[in-house]
Amino acid sequence: MKDKTTANLTNYKPSGELGEMFEKAKLHNHFNSLLQALLPHQFKGITLCLVKEQKATLLAPNPSIAYRAEKQQPALLAIIQQIDGLSSIKTVSIKLDKNQP
Repeated sequence: MKDKTTANLTNYKPSGELGEMFEKAKLHNHFNSLLQALLPHQFKGITLCLVKEQKATLLAPNPSIAYRAEKQQPALLAIIQQIDGLSSIKTVSIKLDKNQP
């Protein structure tokens, strides 16, 4: 029989690897919520997927929004650079979210 014990979160150490991952996830969610507030109507549904070095990857929910976003990359880059903490982003990549129905 497999061991089904769950981790006791009272032993959670914010300085460990799991704590770092939680902090990165919280920051990512914060950036994504700020992005959602700044996006114009034609880009609604686009979400922040990954921020690595000076590149931001965005997920589009359908092909038409992905196409629009590809054609408007400079505008999206300008929007992303308005967000405090993402001003160093130099390039934007648009990906289609294949998990959308």
